[in-house]
Amino acid sequence: MPVGRQDLIKKVAAKANKSAKETTEFVNATLDAIRDSLKEGEAVRLVGFGVFSVKDTAPSVRVNPQTRQKINVPARKRVKFTPGKELNDAVATEKPHAAATHTAAHAPAKGKK
Repeated sequence: MPVGRQDLIKKVAAKANKSAKETTEFVNATLDAIRDSLKEGEAVRLVGFGVFSVKDTAPSVRVNPQTRQKINVPARKRVKFTPGKELNDAVATEKPHAAATHTAAHAPAKGKK
């Protein structure tokens, strides 16, 4: 289940021993600062966590698979996140039983697709 903004605020408040109100202001200010920096085209580098940056995409022509009509997709800016080494390492060291359960439950049987 994904962690929403309110869930994140509760977790940060518990770890920092702060009130939910103080933590809400802090989390919102942090997210606003990241958003503002990205709007200005600046990358946000959080050492040990990752880098948020803005990437320009080129215009392209796509095809609607149902109608076969060509669609012009304009160039635009997209937000890109590149995880840092510490974050990658933390995620890679997941609990063994979770990985084994996921793999066994979702792996196709031999000879079947």
